[in-house]
Amino acid sequence: MNNDNEENNNGTQNDALMEELSSLADYYFPDGIFLKGIENLAQMKDNVLELDNALMELAKVSDLSASELKHVTEEAFRLGEAAGRAGTDVLSYIASAEKAGYGMQESLTLAEEALKMSSLSSGIDSAEAAVEHMKAVLDGFGKNTGFASTINDAITGISQTGAVDFDTLAEGASRLAGAAGTAGMSLEEMLGLLSGAYEILGDMEQTAGGESAIFSNLKETYGDARNVYDILEELSSVWSAMDTPSREAFAASTVGEGQKEVFAALMDNWKGVESAVSSASNSFGAADAANAVYLDSIAGKTAAFQNQVEQLSNSILDSGLLKFFLELGTKGAGALDTVINKLGAFSTLSAAGAGYLSTKGVG
Repeated sequence: MNNDNEENNNGTQNDALMEELSSLADYYFPDGIFLKGIENLAQMKDNVLELDNALMELAKVSDLSASELKHVTEEAFRLGEAAGRAGTDVLSYIASAEKAGYGMQESLTLAEEALKMSSLSSGIDSAEAAVEHMKAVLDGFGKNTGFASTINDAITGISQTGAVDFDTLAEGASRLAGAAGTAGMSLEEMLGLLSGAYEILGDMEQTAGGESAIFSNLKETYGDARNVYDILEELSSVWSAMDTPSREAFAASTVGEGQKEVFAALMDNWKGVESAVSSASNSFGAADAANAVYLDSIAGKTAAFQNQVEQLSNSILDSGLLKFFLELGTKGAGALDTVINKLGAFSTLSAAGAGYLSTKGVG
Protein backbone atom coordinates (compact mmCIF):
# COMPACT_ATOMS: atom_id res chain seq x y z
CA MET A 1 0.00 0.00 0.00
CA ASN A 2 2.85 2.42 0.83
CA ASN A 3 4.46 1.75 -2.57
CA ASP A 4 1.15 2.52 -4.30
CA ASN A 5 0.85 5.80 -2.37
CA GLU A 6 4.42 6.72 -3.22
CA GLU A 7 3.83 6.04 -6.93
CA ASN A 8 0.61 8.10 -6.85
CA ASN A 9 2.41 10.97 -5.10
CA ASN A 10 5.24 10.85 -7.65
CA GLY A 11 2.71 10.90 -10.47
CA THR A 12 0.86 13.85 -8.91
CA GLN A 13 4.12 15.78 -8.50
CA ASN A 14 5.07 15.18 -12.12
CA ASP A 15 1.64 16.21 -13.41
CA ALA A 16 1.60 19.34 -11.30
CA LEU A 17 5.10 20.30 -12.41
CA MET A 18 4.24 19.87 -16.07
CA GLU A 19 1.10 21.98 -15.69
CA GLU A 20 2.94 24.74 -13.85
CA LEU A 21 5.68 25.00 -16.46
CA SER A 22 3.69 24.47 -19.65
CA SER A 23 2.46 28.08 -19.98
CA LEU A 24 5.90 29.33 -19.01
CA ALA A 25 7.52 27.24 -21.73
CA ASP A 26 5.08 28.47 -24.37
CA TYR A 27 5.73 32.09 -23.38
CA TYR A 28 9.50 32.08 -23.14
CA PHE A 29 10.60 29.33 -25.56
CA PRO A 30 9.54 28.72 -29.16
CA ASP A 31 8.53 25.24 -30.33
CA GLY A 32 8.18 23.88 -26.80
CA ILE A 33 11.93 23.39 -26.33
CA PHE A 34 11.85 23.99 -22.59
CA LEU A 35 8.82 21.76 -22.10
CA LYS A 36 10.55 18.98 -24.03
CA GLY A 37 13.49 19.27 -21.70
CA ILE A 38 11.22 18.89 -18.68
CA GLU A 39 9.58 15.84 -20.28
CA ASN A 40 12.99 14.29 -20.78
CA LEU A 41 13.87 14.92 -17.15
CA ALA A 42 10.64 13.26 -16.04
CA GLN A 43 11.51 10.26 -18.23
CA MET A 44 14.96 10.16 -16.67
CA LYS A 45 13.35 10.05 -13.26
CA ASP A 46 11.29 7.04 -14.38
CA ASN A 47 14.45 5.34 -15.62
CA VAL A 48 16.14 5.87 -12.28
CA LEU A 49 13.11 4.57 -10.39
CA GLU A 50 13.33 1.38 -12.48
CA LEU A 51 16.99 1.08 -11.55
CA ASP A 52 16.15 1.71 -7.90
CA ASN A 53 13.54 -1.06 -7.99
CA ALA A 54 16.05 -3.46 -9.54
CA LEU A 55 18.61 -2.52 -6.89
CA MET A 56 16.06 -3.01 -4.13
CA GLU A 57 15.39 -6.51 -5.43
CA LEU A 58 19.12 -7.21 -5.47
CA ALA A 59 19.51 -5.80 -1.95
CA LYS A 60 16.85 -8.25 -0.71
CA VAL A 61 18.88 -11.27 -1.79
CA SER A 62 22.36 -9.97 -0.91
CA ASP A 63 24.10 -8.37 2.05
CA LEU A 64 25.73 -5.56 0.06
CA SER A 65 26.21 -2.11 1.53
CA ALA A 66 25.03 1.04 -0.25
CA SER A 67 28.51 1.69 -1.65
CA GLU A 68 28.79 -1.91 -2.83
CA LEU A 69 25.40 -1.67 -4.52
CA LYS A 70 26.61 1.46 -6.33
CA HIS A 71 29.65 -0.48 -7.54
CA VAL A 72 27.40 -3.31 -8.71
CA THR A 73 25.30 -0.77 -10.61
CA GLU A 74 28.40 0.46 -12.42
CA GLU A 75 29.30 -3.15 -13.23
CA ALA A 76 25.76 -3.70 -14.51
CA PHE A 77 26.14 -0.77 -16.90
CA ARG A 78 29.48 -2.17 -18.08
CA LEU A 79 28.00 -5.62 -18.67
CA GLY A 80 25.01 -4.02 -20.35
CA GLU A 81 27.25 -2.26 -22.85
CA ALA A 82 29.07 -5.53 -23.61
CA ALA A 83 25.88 -7.60 -23.88
CA GLY A 84 23.67 -5.02 -25.57
CA ARG A 85 21.24 -4.93 -22.65
CA ALA A 86 19.85 -2.25 -20.35
CA GLY A 87 21.26 -1.88 -16.85
CA THR A 88 17.97 -2.87 -15.26
CA ASP A 89 18.03 -6.15 -17.20
CA VAL A 90 21.56 -6.88 -16.03
CA LEU A 91 20.65 -6.22 -12.40
CA SER A 92 17.79 -8.73 -12.67
CA TYR A 93 20.22 -11.38 -13.92
CA ILE A 94 22.63 -10.64 -11.07
CA ALA A 95 19.77 -10.91 -8.57
CA SER A 96 18.68 -14.24 -10.08
CA ALA A 97 22.21 -15.59 -9.71
CA GLU A 98 22.27 -14.41 -6.09
CA LYS A 99 18.95 -16.16 -5.45
CA ALA A 100 20.46 -19.32 -6.93
CA GLY A 101 23.07 -19.28 -4.17
CA TYR A 102 26.10 -17.67 -5.79
CA GLY A 103 28.28 -14.97 -4.21
CA MET A 104 28.44 -11.54 -5.80
CA GLN A 105 31.57 -12.08 -7.89
CA GLU A 106 30.24 -15.42 -9.12
CA SER A 107 26.88 -13.80 -9.78
CA LEU A 108 28.50 -11.14 -11.97
CA THR A 109 30.30 -13.83 -13.96
CA LEU A 110 27.20 -15.99 -14.29
CA ALA A 111 25.00 -13.01 -15.16
CA GLU A 112 27.28 -12.10 -18.05
CA GLU A 113 26.99 -15.57 -19.58
CA ALA A 114 23.29 -15.91 -18.77
CA LEU A 115 22.69 -12.61 -20.59
CA LYS A 116 24.62 -13.97 -23.54
CA MET A 117 22.55 -17.17 -23.47
CA SER A 118 19.36 -15.11 -23.59
CA SER A 119 20.68 -13.10 -26.53
CA LEU A 120 21.62 -16.25 -28.45
CA SER A 121 18.32 -17.95 -27.64
CA SER A 122 14.87 -17.29 -29.04
CA GLY A 123 13.05 -18.80 -26.07
CA ILE A 124 15.23 -18.37 -22.98
CA ASP A 125 14.10 -14.81 -22.44
CA SER A 126 14.11 -14.32 -18.66
CA ALA A 127 16.84 -14.00 -16.06
CA GLU A 128 15.44 -16.89 -14.04
CA ALA A 129 15.31 -19.27 -17.01
CA ALA A 130 18.82 -18.47 -18.24
CA VAL A 131 20.38 -18.76 -14.78
CA GLU A 132 18.47 -22.00 -14.17
CA HIS A 133 19.82 -23.53 -17.39
CA MET A 134 23.35 -22.45 -16.58
CA LYS A 135 23.20 -23.65 -12.97
CA ALA A 136 21.84 -27.08 -13.94
CA VAL A 137 24.80 -27.70 -16.26
CA LEU A 138 27.39 -26.27 -13.86
CA ASP A 139 26.07 -28.38 -10.97
CA GLY A 140 25.83 -31.49 -13.13
CA PHE A 141 29.51 -31.34 -14.04
CA GLY A 142 30.67 -29.93 -10.71
CA LYS A 143 31.99 -26.72 -12.27
CA ASN A 144 32.17 -23.14 -11.01
CA THR A 145 30.85 -20.11 -12.85
CA GLY A 146 34.10 -19.67 -14.74
CA PHE A 147 32.97 -22.65 -16.85
CA ALA A 148 29.79 -20.86 -17.97
CA SER A 149 31.39 -19.38 -21.08
CA THR A 150 32.35 -22.90 -22.21
CA ILE A 151 28.69 -23.91 -22.02
CA ASN A 152 27.63 -21.10 -24.33
CA ASP A 153 30.50 -21.75 -26.73
CA ALA A 154 29.87 -25.50 -26.95
CA ILE A 155 26.10 -25.17 -27.48
CA THR A 156 26.65 -22.44 -30.06
CA GLY A 157 29.31 -24.48 -31.88
CA ILE A 158 26.96 -27.43 -32.34
CA SER A 159 23.85 -25.36 -33.12
CA GLN A 160 25.68 -23.69 -35.99
CA THR A 161 25.95 -27.06 -37.78
CA GLY A 162 22.16 -27.20 -38.14
CA ALA A 163 21.61 -30.57 -36.47
CA VAL A 164 19.88 -29.03 -33.44
CA ASP A 165 19.04 -25.44 -32.56
CA PHE A 166 20.48 -23.55 -29.59
CA ASP A 167 17.32 -23.58 -27.45
CA THR A 168 16.64 -27.29 -27.88
CA LEU A 169 20.22 -28.25 -27.10
CA ALA A 170 20.33 -25.95 -24.06
CA GLU A 171 17.13 -27.58 -22.79
CA GLY A 172 18.57 -31.07 -23.27
CA ALA A 173 21.83 -30.08 -21.57
CA SER A 174 20.06 -28.81 -18.45
CA ARG A 175 18.03 -32.05 -18.29
CA LEU A 176 20.93 -34.45 -18.82
CA ALA A 177 23.89 -32.75 -17.12
CA GLY A 178 23.43 -34.49 -13.77
CA ALA A 179 23.34 -37.96 -15.31
CA ALA A 180 26.21 -37.15 -17.70
CA GLY A 181 28.42 -35.87 -14.90
CA THR A 182 27.76 -39.03 -12.88
CA ALA A 183 28.53 -41.10 -15.99
CA GLY A 184 32.02 -39.57 -16.13
CA MET A 185 31.74 -37.81 -19.47
CA SER A 186 32.60 -34.27 -20.51
CA LEU A 187 30.21 -31.50 -21.48
CA GLU A 188 31.26 -31.86 -25.12
CA GLU A 189 30.61 -35.62 -25.10
CA MET A 190 27.18 -35.15 -23.54
CA LEU A 191 26.22 -32.50 -26.10
CA GLY A 192 27.43 -34.77 -28.89
CA LEU A 193 25.22 -37.61 -27.65
CA LEU A 194 22.22 -35.28 -27.37
CA SER A 195 22.77 -33.89 -30.85
CA GLY A 196 23.36 -37.29 -32.48
CA ALA A 197 20.19 -38.92 -31.14
CA TYR A 198 18.04 -35.81 -31.58
CA GLU A 199 19.04 -35.59 -35.23
CA ILE A 200 17.33 -38.97 -35.73
CA LEU A 201 14.44 -38.74 -33.25
CA GLY A 202 13.55 -35.03 -33.39
CA ASP A 203 12.35 -35.15 -29.77
CA MET A 204 14.64 -33.71 -27.08
CA GLU A 205 12.50 -34.88 -24.16
CA GLN A 206 12.68 -38.46 -25.42
CA THR A 207 16.39 -38.09 -26.20
CA ALA A 208 17.43 -36.68 -22.82
CA GLY A 209 15.19 -39.02 -20.83
CA GLY A 210 16.32 -42.07 -22.79
CA GLU A 211 20.00 -41.22 -22.56
CA SER A 212 19.75 -40.69 -18.81
CA ALA A 213 18.33 -44.22 -18.44
CA ILE A 214 20.97 -45.61 -20.83
CA PHE A 215 23.79 -44.04 -18.81
CA SER A 216 22.42 -45.58 -15.63
CA ASN A 217 22.06 -49.03 -17.20
CA LEU A 218 25.57 -48.98 -18.64
CA LYS A 219 27.10 -47.82 -15.36
CA GLU A 220 25.38 -50.71 -13.61
CA THR A 221 26.66 -53.18 -16.21
CA TYR A 222 30.21 -51.90 -16.67
CA GLY A 223 30.89 -50.28 -13.28
CA ASP A 224 31.62 -46.75 -12.12
CA ALA A 225 35.25 -46.71 -13.22
CA ARG A 226 34.53 -46.24 -16.92
CA ASN A 227 33.35 -43.24 -18.90
CA VAL A 228 29.98 -44.14 -20.42
CA TYR A 229 30.83 -42.23 -23.60
CA ASP A 230 33.81 -44.55 -24.15
CA ILE A 231 31.53 -47.55 -23.62
CA LEU A 232 29.05 -46.28 -26.20
CA GLU A 233 31.88 -45.66 -28.64
CA GLU A 234 32.98 -49.29 -28.32
CA LEU A 235 29.40 -50.52 -28.68
CA SER A 236 29.00 -48.51 -31.91
CA SER A 237 31.81 -50.58 -33.46
CA VAL A 238 30.01 -53.79 -32.54
CA TRP A 239 26.69 -52.37 -33.77
CA SER A 240 28.00 -51.57 -37.22
CA ALA A 241 28.84 -55.24 -37.83
CA MET A 242 25.38 -56.58 -36.89
CA ASP A 243 22.32 -57.29 -38.98
CA THR A 244 18.91 -55.88 -38.05
CA PRO A 245 17.59 -58.80 -35.97
CA SER A 246 20.85 -58.98 -34.02
CA ARG A 247 20.70 -55.25 -33.33
CA GLU A 248 17.19 -55.58 -31.87
CA ALA A 249 18.30 -58.25 -29.42
CA PHE A 250 21.57 -56.48 -28.63
CA ALA A 251 19.83 -53.16 -27.83
CA ALA A 252 17.27 -54.80 -25.55
CA SER A 253 19.90 -56.76 -23.63
CA THR A 254 22.30 -53.82 -23.34
CA VAL A 255 20.09 -50.90 -22.32
CA GLY A 256 16.65 -52.37 -21.73
CA GLU A 257 13.53 -52.73 -23.85
CA GLY A 258 12.29 -49.20 -23.13
CA GLN A 259 15.43 -47.47 -24.42
CA LYS A 260 15.97 -49.42 -27.65
CA GLU A 261 14.86 -46.56 -29.89
CA VAL A 262 17.17 -43.95 -28.33
CA PHE A 263 20.07 -46.41 -28.23
CA ALA A 264 19.54 -47.32 -31.89
CA ALA A 265 19.48 -43.63 -32.82
CA LEU A 266 22.87 -43.15 -31.15
CA MET A 267 24.38 -46.23 -32.77
CA ASP A 268 23.00 -45.48 -36.24
CA ASN A 269 24.24 -41.88 -36.11
CA TRP A 270 27.52 -42.32 -34.26
CA LYS A 271 29.33 -40.29 -36.92
CA GLY A 272 26.91 -37.47 -36.17
CA VAL A 273 27.73 -37.82 -32.47
CA GLU A 274 31.45 -37.57 -33.15
CA SER A 275 30.97 -34.61 -35.48
CA ALA A 276 28.99 -32.75 -32.79
CA VAL A 277 31.62 -33.53 -30.15
CA SER A 278 34.26 -32.10 -32.48
CA SER A 279 32.20 -28.95 -33.08
CA ALA A 280 31.76 -28.44 -29.33
CA SER A 281 35.43 -29.11 -28.60
CA ASN A 282 36.57 -26.54 -31.15
CA SER A 283 34.04 -23.84 -30.32
CA PHE A 284 36.09 -21.37 -28.25
CA GLY A 285 34.77 -17.87 -28.91
CA ALA A 286 31.74 -19.10 -30.88
CA ALA A 287 29.21 -17.53 -28.50
CA ASP A 288 30.93 -14.14 -28.57
CA ALA A 289 31.03 -14.20 -32.36
CA ALA A 290 27.33 -15.11 -32.54
CA ASN A 291 26.46 -12.51 -29.91
CA ALA A 292 28.16 -9.84 -32.01
CA VAL A 293 25.41 -10.38 -34.59
CA TYR A 294 22.80 -9.61 -31.90
CA LEU A 295 24.71 -6.52 -30.79
CA ASP A 296 24.59 -5.23 -34.36
CA SER A 297 20.86 -5.88 -34.66
CA ILE A 298 18.13 -3.32 -34.07
CA ALA A 299 17.17 -5.03 -30.80
CA GLY A 300 20.76 -4.96 -29.60
CA LYS A 301 21.32 -1.32 -30.53
CA THR A 302 18.03 -0.31 -28.90
CA ALA A 303 18.96 -2.04 -25.65
CA ALA A 304 22.43 -0.51 -25.73
CA PHE A 305 20.90 2.95 -26.18
CA GLN A 306 18.55 2.33 -23.25
CA ASN A 307 21.54 1.32 -21.15
CA GLN A 308 23.26 4.63 -21.97
CA VAL A 309 20.10 6.62 -21.21
CA GLU A 310 19.89 4.90 -17.83
CA GLN A 311 23.48 5.86 -17.08
CA LEU A 312 22.75 9.50 -17.93
CA SER A 313 19.58 9.38 -15.83
CA ASN A 314 21.47 7.95 -12.89
CA SER A 315 24.17 10.61 -13.17
CA ILE A 316 21.62 13.42 -13.22
CA LEU A 317 19.75 11.98 -10.25
CA ASP A 318 23.01 11.82 -8.29
CA SER A 319 23.48 15.53 -8.97
CA GLY A 320 20.17 16.36 -7.22
CA LEU A 321 18.81 18.07 -10.32
CA LEU A 322 15.70 15.94 -10.70
CA LYS A 323 14.90 16.34 -7.03
CA PHE A 324 15.07 20.11 -7.50
CA PHE A 325 12.55 20.02 -10.34
CA LEU A 326 10.18 17.75 -8.46
CA GLU A 327 10.31 20.00 -5.41
CA LEU A 328 9.87 23.21 -7.43
CA GLY A 329 6.91 24.99 -5.87
CA THR A 330 6.81 28.33 -7.67
CA LYS A 331 4.44 29.16 -10.51
CA GLY A 332 4.39 31.22 -13.69
CA ALA A 333 7.27 33.56 -14.46
CA GLY A 334 8.71 32.98 -11.01
CA ALA A 335 9.46 29.41 -12.00
CA LEU A 336 11.77 30.54 -14.79
CA ASP A 337 13.56 32.92 -12.44
CA THR A 338 14.09 30.05 -10.03
CA VAL A 339 15.41 27.79 -12.80
CA ILE A 340 17.81 30.46 -14.03
CA ASN A 341 19.02 31.22 -10.51
CA LYS A 342 19.49 27.59 -9.59
CA LEU A 343 21.09 26.40 -12.82
CA GLY A 344 22.77 29.56 -14.08
CA ALA A 345 21.02 28.94 -17.40
CA PHE A 346 18.93 26.09 -18.70
CA SER A 347 21.17 25.90 -21.75
CA THR A 348 23.97 24.76 -19.44
CA LEU A 349 21.95 21.64 -18.65
CA SER A 350 21.24 21.05 -22.32
CA ALA A 351 24.91 21.40 -23.21
CA ALA A 352 25.95 19.10 -20.36
CA GLY A 353 23.45 16.44 -21.37
CA ALA A 354 24.47 16.64 -25.01
CA GLY A 355 28.12 16.39 -24.04
CA TYR A 356 27.51 13.29 -21.93
CA LEU A 357 25.55 11.61 -24.67
CA SER A 358 28.26 12.49 -27.17
CA THR A 359 30.94 10.81 -25.05
CA LYS A 360 28.74 7.69 -24.94
CA GLY A 361 28.25 7.67 -28.69
CA VAL A 362 24.56 8.62 -28.46
CA GLY A 363 23.09 11.22 -30.75
